[in-house]
Amino acid sequence: MKEKNDIERIDSLDGLRGVAALAVVAYHYTGGTLHRLLPGGQFVTLFFIMSGLVLSIVPLRVGIGSYDWPRYQLRRVVRLAVPTCAAVGLCCAVSTVVLRAGWTAPEYATVFAPSSPSAWLHGLLTQLDMLSMTTAGSRVDGSMLVMVDLPSWSMCWELLFSLTLPMYVVVATDMRIVAPVVLACVLVSEWAQWPPLRHMAVFALGVALAGRLADKGRETMRSVVVVPATLCGVVLICQSGLDVLPDIVAQPLAVCGCLLLVVVAFTSNVVSELFSTAIFRWLGRVSFSLYLTHLPVRDWVVPYIPVRGVLRPALLVVLCLLIAEAFYLLVERPATMLSRRLGR
Repeated sequence: MKEKNDIERIDSLDGLRGVAALAVVAYHYTGGTLHRLLPGGQFVTLFFIMSGLVLSIVPLRVGIGSYDWPRYQLRRVVRLAVPTCAAVGLCCAVSTVVLRAGWTAPEYATVFAPSSPSAWLHGLLTQLDMLSMTTAGSRVDGSMLVMVDLPSWSMCWELLFSLTLPMYVVVATDMRIVAPVVLACVLVSEWAQWPPLRHMAVFALGVALAGRLADKGRETMRSVVVVPATLCGVVLICQSGLDVLPDIVAQPLAVCGCLLLVVVAFTSNVVSELFSTAIFRWLGRVSFSLYLTHLPVRDWVVPYIPVRGVLRPALLVVLCLLIAEAFYLLVERPATMLSRRLGR
């Protein structure tokens, strides 16, 4: 029996999330033109917009005053924190072991091969200090941190948004107002070089979409529109990595591309049906685990794989997906079950 604060999943959004996670893997595993065509930061923006959408649908439908906010916040914190802390803690432990076994990694050595237990614990707690992160490895005070699991930086903003969701669902309801404000925030963020403004702003796009979904239900996008819209979204995202336009123009356009892809995925159409197929649903299921584990795989495992040639990329992708599935079964799924029990 479905509880009042629950909602049926939109499978196509899970599929899009899985594709975006796979694109982040490709971004970190490739170089040259392909690396530039897959700007990893834009896919994080895509994740943020989807989080805004899926987290705000239920409170908008049941009513802000009727929604069980304490239950939601407890569930969400556990859902995010347990897998993230587990991934970071495992990375720290393994890094320490392999460094002391003779693995050469100067960038990690100062943090994970200290002379005292207190220094090691300081390094671990610093890695878990997600609330001080602005973007990948960059901290609020302007310093840089060598991160053993780089993708964990974005959990800072997912957590902060999750805790401030009540404010978003009150103010971010009309896309005609939200979209221009968000794009202005992205532009100012690029001009002032202050990423937090962008990160927190783009969540509002998802909340505004959820408001429309709560009012009108899931709408249908005509076939003659959906394919051009999908291609346009992909082009707008990819152009930001090619340096064709200045960032102050390219970044707002990329956000528009992310929004287009989310709109395509959450409406009913031929592309969303593709994203709803079994393989894409599975990718979506393990997307969080894939996101958290793919860089440790690259740093620890890839250098020791003897396979070369065309088989190497295929082997790496399969390896990443297998480890993501294992992490999902051993860590993420139990964390989800725990969050549901604690939130009853």
